[in-house]
Amino acid sequence: MNELRGRKRRPWYFLTLLAFFVVPVSFMISTWKQIDRRALFKAATIITVLGYAWSMLVSANGWWSFDLNTMLGLKLFYWLPLEEALFYPFGGALCILLYDVFVRQCRSAKTGGYPLLIAITVLTLTVIILVLISIFTYGKQPAYVISQLVLYNGLCFVLWPKIGFRILMKPALITVVVMTIIGFFWDWLAFTRGWWEYHAILGWFWPPGVPVDDWNFYIFGPLAAVLLYEIYHHREKKI
Repeated sequence: MNELRGRKRRPWYFLTLLAFFVVPVSFMISTWKQIDRRALFKAATIITVLGYAWSMLVSANGWWSFDLNTMLGLKLFYWLPLEEALFYPFGGALCILLYDVFVRQCRSAKTGGYPLLIAITVLTLTVIILVLISIFTYGKQPAYVISQLVLYNGLCFVLWPKIGFRILMKPALITVVVMTIIGFFWDWLAFTRGWWEYHAILGWFWPPGVPVDDWNFYIFGPLAAVLLYEIYHHREKKI
């Protein structure tokens, strides 16, 4: 503890958050005029509220922890540091903005496709993860990934039948891939340098040093953001 107190504070979490999320989103919003801003704001608000609740649940139960010397030390709420408070609105907005850019670059892509099939795929992947958890983590409590399954996978499963017919699959897939690359590079920096640490996890790591639990987050988190955006975007077009 004395060693931690003696270390100089270097807010790497905040600085990388700015570089990977805040700056790109600010630039894209100011230059990408085609985006449905009302739908973006509504979707980002829902993402933020759900993200705040989930983040505080994870922090309160000690399922993850942060090196305070890599943070600004400011909190929006008791269990919600400023960095986490910024991540959800800007992370969600980046998913939506990327999707909208890719949609306009892939105008020939087919919409929707197979909403029931995709919903079944989401459910199947979730069930497979739960089965693997039950088989390989007996006696453990990987609450971190289980909480993801409830929130993000559950949200995708509920929303897809309602709005899946409007989703352009190719742009959605590209968005998920891009966000996964960004997320895992950020995770790799953080875990290898000790900026944060997960506790209630599966115990498997890939890429090396990065818990596999975050695969689920970076796949289903962006997809949930896209679905929320399309719901509000579709409603705005009806008005």
